[in-house]
Amino acid sequence: MVPNIVVLTDFSLAAERARAYAAVLAAPLDAELHLVHVFLPVPVVTEYGLVLPARDEDYVPETCRCLRHVAETMPVPTTAEVLEADWLGAIAQAREKYQPMLIVAGLTATNGFLDEWFSNRAAPLPRQTGCPLLLVPEHLPDTALHQPRRLALAVEDRPFRLAPAARVVAPLLEGLDLDVVAVTVLSEADSLGGWHGLRAAQHSDLTDGMASCGLHKVVGEEPGPGILEAVHELEADLVALLDRGHGLAHKVFIGSVIDYVLRRTPVPVLLLSAHIPALVSDSVEKRAFIPVAH
Repeated sequence: MVPNIVVLTDFSLAAERARAYAAVLAAPLDAELHLVHVFLPVPVVTEYGLVLPARDEDYVPETCRCLRHVAETMPVPTTAEVLEADWLGAIAQAREKYQPMLIVAGLTATNGFLDEWFSNRAAPLPRQTGCPLLLVPEHLPDTALHQPRRLALAVEDRPFRLAPAARVVAPLLEGLDLDVVAVTVLSEADSLGGWHGLRAAQHSDLTDGMASCGLHKVVGEEPGPGILEAVHELEADLVALLDRGHGLAHKVFIGSVIDYVLRRTPVPVLLLSAHIPALVSDSVEKRAFIPVAH
């Protein structure tokens, strides 16, 4: 069976970078790319409620023609299609049809929460579907369009398990023959730790060589800046983050390490859905946002 990679695409700079980088990943695996453009008219709020705007009958066929032309210029076997469905419905269709080992999307530079929500709507897919997602920065330079050599896998100093759906990316990572290094960010008080996270990484089966994965510590930094510091120190050209599925309340009131890294990353980011056992502080945090019944 030919391995497949789905590339969520439009005609933005971020999408162009995503297509180019996906082709780099596909080449050594003889994988096929599938360009998928999701189209659903956005309802307009009027005094009578939500209504759909008048449909442009030329949009879908013209977009299909444009995407097919893009597919023909790709350096690896590539298909293209427009899916007329709601966002998650279209993702489900693409996954069922292609059984991809990876979904790739562009990562647009944004200003603020709403801009991010509209521009990078693929980012929540790992926690919504469990599927592995690679986000490619729109300003990734041409010099970075090469097969990645070192993956920095960011872990907390506690056990974790990858979601079953996330494990489908393992053959791709194995085929790329990556040097994988576990990265953990520790406080000064915990500077001797990191080994729980390392052991979990070594048993994650992301690649055959994970059992001998090494550990790189960053001490005295906040998690987001610490991860990016490790990427720089290791000269990693790919970083992987574990998406443990925090909800909107956590992102708005507490913040998100993933969001921090996505806004500032110089390299593509692989998001992997994972289960991480809750600490006492996590439980307290969750209880803080439970509405009080009246």
